[in-house]
Amino acid sequence: MRHLHFTQALESLNGGGLGVSTVALHRQFLSMGVDSTLCSTYGHAPQKPAKGVLEFRRIKPDFLYYSPALRASAKQLVASADIVHGHGLYVGTNYLIGAEVRRQRRALVYHTHGFFDPWILNRSRWKKRLVHWLFENANFQHARLWRALTAKEADQIRSQGIKSPVVVVPVGLDAASFDVPFSAGDEIQTPLVPQLVKQRRFRAVFISRLHPKKGLDLLLGAWAQLAAERRDWELIIAGPDEGAAATVDRLIQQFELADSVRRVGKISHESKVKLLKSADVFVLPSYSEGFTSAILEAMAAALPVVATRECNFPELFQQGGGWECAVTPDSLTDALRLALTASPAERTQRGAAGRCLLERDYTSESVCRQLLQACANYCNQ
Repeated sequence: MRHLHFTQALESLNGGGLGVSTVALHRQFLSMGVDSTLCSTYGHAPQKPAKGVLEFRRIKPDFLYYSPALRASAKQLVASADIVHGHGLYVGTNYLIGAEVRRQRRALVYHTHGFFDPWILNRSRWKKRLVHWLFENANFQHARLWRALTAKEADQIRSQGIKSPVVVVPVGLDAASFDVPFSAGDEIQTPLVPQLVKQRRFRAVFISRLHPKKGLDLLLGAWAQLAAERRDWELIIAGPDEGAAATVDRLIQQFELADSVRRVGKISHESKVKLLKSADVFVLPSYSEGFTSAILEAMAAALPVVATRECNFPELFQQGGGWECAVTPDSLTDALRLALTASPAERTQRGAAGRCLLERDYTSESVCRQLLQACANYCNQ
């Protein structure tokens, strides 16, 4: 079977985790001998992340993700595929590819990646309603299979009145790529701290987009409350700015945290792996997530995790892989206190539990096999 994937963008500030996970899935398809092509749009320059990726320049405004070049190629792209995978919703790529998929009666698999989370739906609600009426409802009706990343997301898909089959297939990760040697004194290259070295005995890290939904206000507020517990700790905040960096800098100053908190900017994959390997705890206090690869990366590095329930990863905490909390200042503070005051042996044990869970249920190959089987079951009719 020939597979075509499409998504809005592969640039980190436009596609975010959506682009990363789509590329990862496409790469895994190729590594398993599956015929796979990925198409997307770009603004300043194509990203060229893998073989079989086609990128088309989009026009302004960026948020439409509309490309005349993709429109000219859509017919041929869809004709060359048996199954078409749409990653994300409500943008120009869905309009262009969706119209051809319906016209050519190709099987469509929709990967929602958290787009039906109430927090996301409430953003620009009237625009989404308009887009839904213009073209997305037609795509919804045509989709033969829906992929949810979690059971919670499957319920959110059903809440939209969708009757087509829904399968729960999480994001996967190649854990071996995180098995790199690292010593405590090694320097890490980052944009804002050119030679980052561990300043204190222990290190907590946040690595994700700096976006308001990521809960950095909660994190810094909790960190400020734990003056005694964090005496031997530092907190590193890494990731591209998507509207929250100024707030982070302001809160660091407001809470007088400059001695223990450093923001280091957007980092490369190599630096990210090193930063995770240098850490003792990973923190993600998000208000809303679909299913985040950031936690999988922390698990690959055998780090214990502090995360909110809205990160939708109950299995990790049921296996003892960290400390789960509610999206409230007090709950996050309590969870962080447990993480910071745990013994190094306990943190190591919890990190090992997360790595074991990853190797058992969340490898890229196992995830792809689940998805391919679902496609065989529902898209060959």
